[in-house]
Amino acid sequence: VVTYNDEIGFHLNGEEVRAFLAPPAHTDGDTFVYFPDSDVLHLGDVFRTTSYPIIDKYNGGTLRGTIAALDKAISMSGPNTKVIPGHGLSVVGREEMQEFLDMILDVQDQVYTMIRDGKHLDEIMSAQPTAAYDAQWGQEASWTAIDFVPVVYYELGG
Repeated sequence: VVTYNDEIGFHLNGEEVRAFLAPPAHTDGDTFVYFPDSDVLHLGDVFRTTSYPIIDKYNGGTLRGTIAALDKAISMSGPNTKVIPGHGLSVVGREEMQEFLDMILDVQDQVYTMIRDGKHLDEIMSAQPTAAYDAQWGQEASWTAIDFVPVVYYELGG
């Protein structure tokens, strides 16, 4: 067991490893692990390729933190960085992280606009703000738009 506050570095099998505490995203204890020599970044449950972000508000996760964590991961990755998602079958790159972040920001903007227009959660769910993304990120039956949109709604003050 290794504990740390914000960041720690160590060597494993002769390779440098850096672990960073991410902003509170999936939970308030998310860690990114980066292998600089191999240019590999593992994001744990902050980044998924098969579902919308799972934001565990009961364990400190937030939408705002998810956005900040993805911004941090994108800024620390390069064009050839290999990104290992917490869930999903493929190793991907910075572009896929950016697509995931863009989707989150778009859904957030749509939900915020509807809240500002006086819509309630049931009306927002009926409007299907994730419809354009369901084929890509609505694959995992354990966490779909039915779970993600209410988290966005309530965090935005709906």
